[in-house]
Amino acid sequence: MVESKAIMEQLTEFNKILDDLENTEVYLDEEDKAILLLCALPRSFESFKDTMFYGKEGNVILEY
Repeated sequence: MVESKAIMEQLTEFNKILDDLENTEVYLDEEDKAILLLCALPRSFESFKDTMFYGKEGNVILEY
């Protein structure tokens, strides 16, 4: 993800990639999807990423 694009546009692209993977029979569990999304966020989301990774007990899932 890049800073210059709207976050919603990038989320749409991310979801399209996930759909394409499922169409090729590559399935990821919800936690893996969430981790991939968090890792892809731009630098301006560093504190949010840290909160999601370390400030939460249990697993991180895409719904959060």
